[in-house]
Amino acid sequence: MSQNKTIGYAVAGAICSVLSLARPMLNAARIAMKRKSTALQGLQKKVGLACIVTSRIPLIACILGLAYISACQPEEVRYSVVNSSGFVESEDLFTPVDTIRFDASVVIGIISFVDISGNGDFLLTDGMMKALHVFTASGNHIRTFKVTQCNPEDDLRPRSAKFLENGNMIAVTSRGVYTFNADGSCKESLPTLIRDNASFCERQDTVYFISPSRRPRPQIHAYSIESGTIRDYDLRVPQFPRTTGVKRGYRGSQIACLERGVFYRYAESSDGEPLFLDDDPVVHRPMFYRPPKRDATSENITGDLMDLRKEFTYSNGLFELDDDHRLVSLSILPKPK
Repeated sequence: MSQNKTIGYAVAGAICSVLSLARPMLNAARIAMKRKSTALQGLQKKVGLACIVTSRIPLIACILGLAYISACQPEEVRYSVVNSSGFVESEDLFTPVDTIRFDASVVIGIISFVDISGNGDFLLTDGMMKALHVFTASGNHIRTFKVTQCNPEDDLRPRSAKFLENGNMIAVTSRGVYTFNADGSCKESLPTLIRDNASFCERQDTVYFISPSRRPRPQIHAYSIESGTIRDYDLRVPQFPRTTGVKRGYRGSQIACLERGVFYRYAESSDGEPLFLDDDPVVHRPMFYRPPKRDATSENITGDLMDLRKEFTYSNGLFELDDDHRLVSLSILPKPK
């Protein structure tokens, strides 16, 4: 038994040595790092399936890629990158709907964030009136409420608000995070640890808040609705931390919860990245995507970000289309000279 194990390690070492020379062939199965090696078998199966259904991946790259996952990287495996070569027409994803007009008797200042419940109700975050408005799918007004119901001292504008699966709601300001019952009454104030995290989502009775600019590495704070406990997850260290910390993209659109897992977005990434190993381990990279080559500097961050936009493709937002599909908004590409 031990002799076979020793031989196995020797073979694995030999494979790794060969692969160190063949890594340019592994672009289609490029692996980023994550803890836990317990999900490697599942990852192998999914990467193998990707090799089967994607004709663009050479068979030798698939074989070497699986060997590379097994033998060379027992820890920190996160996902594989798959090049996407095609475009999808918008009419294949979205169905045009009639214009929805909200009740004109309700005074709305500036709609800064919108969420839709499972039955089609709208939750509007009003930055000017510092209020939250709920409307039916047809635009009829249901109620208006404010975060001061939970904290009279918090008169700041809500940064974002969303429905929970049980019909309750969560609102976030730069001072606190608050939950509301379905009737708009205050339920509770959540721990200040997760305040000012305007982007969050819910999956299986857990709310995930992302802190993309937290140093030394970004984190996701998972809040259990049932037990009230919080667990922190360290994300991968971004290759370009300053750009990632400053370029937050669209408000509230840095994380998405799907049936297949929790995904978060970095400005430097072409797609949402999975939080857990048992989530979908494939990250897509469109053919037009240009990866970044350098980080923003601290001397002139605004001007530098504008220059970087001309050099590579920014990710601006991550959205959940349904339980199985996510949409990533990328920056407008410059016109060819």
